[in-house]
Amino acid sequence: MKFRVPAGIFVLFFCFCAASAQQTENKLAAADQRRIIGILLNEKFERSSEKTIYISTANIPKEIQKNFQPLKNKTIQFVSPQTAAKSGLCAYEFGEFQTIDKFVSVTFGSCADGLAFDFIKDGDDWKAVSSIVIREMLY
Repeated sequence: MKFRVPAGIFVLFFCFCAASAQQTENKLAAADQRRIIGILLNEKFERSSEKTIYISTANIPKEIQKNFQPLKNKTIQFVSPQTAAKSGLCAYEFGEFQTIDKFVSVTFGSCADGLAFDFIKDGDDWKAVSSIVIREMLY
């Protein structure tokens, strides 16, 4: 019985350290997040007639909001998830960035539709390697 308590503490300590290390490894630098966000916004809105693009502040750190990459001939308006819900605004939203091996996955979409994107770093830049529909509204 005496050996189980220290062994249990060791196991809990090891699991806690491993979880902390995994979270650190999954942390993507703000510059990389900003670049991936820029790629997705350019792809989505380059040919869009929308002049103002509403983006939810969920999952976008303040650091990235401050130095947000502008879009040509578009105005980016950040809204909190609460404000969007209260006003009935269908804001675009990014999911959490997840790093798995050499790939980065992130979801992006509005209340009507969304995609999950996988990116890989190619030299100094990022390129999309796949996308999957995660929700689609049928009218």
